[in-house]
Amino acid sequence: MSTKSVVIFQKTTVYLILGFFALLSILPFWLMLVNTTRTNNEINTGISLVPGTALVENVKTLILGRLNTQTGLRVAGINVPRGFVNSFIISASATLLTAYFCSMTAFAFVAYSFRGKKIFFALILGIMMIPSTVSLIGIYKLVVTIGLLDTWWPLILPAMANPFAVFFLRNYLRTALPFSLLEAARIDGASEPRIFHSMVLPLAMPGIATISIFGFLGSWNSYLLPLTIINSEGLQTLPLLIQQLNTTTFNRDLGALYAGVGISIVPVMVAFALFSRHLVAGLASGSVKE
Repeated sequence: MSTKSVVIFQKTTVYLILGFFALLSILPFWLMLVNTTRTNNEINTGISLVPGTALVENVKTLILGRLNTQTGLRVAGINVPRGFVNSFIISASATLLTAYFCSMTAFAFVAYSFRGKKIFFALILGIMMIPSTVSLIGIYKLVVTIGLLDTWWPLILPAMANPFAVFFLRNYLRTALPFSLLEAARIDGASEPRIFHSMVLPLAMPGIATISIFGFLGSWNSYLLPLTIINSEGLQTLPLLIQQLNTTTFNRDLGALYAGVGISIVPVMVAFALFSRHLVAGLASGSVKE
């Protein structure tokens, strides 16, 4: 077998393996989308890869509710548009705060020398090791004490101090930030805020895009903290509203439940596509242009 044939065989094998795992990762999403178009009887019969025809009816049930045949009462649906707006405001605000303030903190750890620098960074690493559920009771007491219970602020403001984002961006800037460029800007009389906004932020955009993907995804899918903080129905996020479907009144409407879950992942996929585009563009263009 010639060398060219060996290379072709190796590439074909790699592509087949990658394609197989890609199909495995896509399969759960496809099954969920298919179930949003099927009736309860069809879902109970087993797994199918072919879409059904009950999509419109499932969405109507999700939004408008249904008639409970056992009690004769109508079960109300969920306010999907309101949940979308609430979740988007919280997730977008938290993502912007994470991108801006955590990149500023990471820049300070990379570009400056100050007393206690190693101690502060070690403290950030230590905070990363603490599960968020451990601090839930303390967060609740703090929120009650400062009078922010049943508001969005406890879901948005903590994003300013995301330890993982600081850790990731600090390591990214250590390799992507040309210090000679910073020194040249300082010699030309540029202030530190201008250096950060005009030079560091554009250079850090691929890392910020990566962090923004995880940040938006985590904030959008967050359930436990909003469940603890939010009491008013008008302030509830989409995951909280969808959870209402998983009750005894809706447990027979599997199609509506799948429709709610399917609708909830659309903004996540859109955000992933947008941030991934900026990530690829930033990596392809390079950090310094002539």
